[in-house]
Amino acid sequence: MKRVLAVCFVFALGLTMLSGCASTKTCPEACLQTINQKVAAIKAQPCDASACEAAAQRAEAAANRAEAAANKAESIFMKHMKK
Repeated sequence: MKRVLAVCFVFALGLTMLSGCASTKTCPEACLQTINQKVAAIKAQPCDASACEAAAQRAEAAANRAEAAANKAESIFMKHMKK
């Protein structure tokens, strides 16, 4: 789980750096080097199928719980609206 989160943070950092470079007309050489290093680090990270599948299942379970909570909140709200 920690490795998956680390990869996500590295990817987010790379995207942040990329968006910072995209907002300017010229991208400094240091920015390009940092982006290339981050992309290489992401590609070098081995991700076995079982860990990725387990993370996907946990995310799906969390989404299901969030959807159930939203449905419950909506039903409570609708009850109060009918009064």
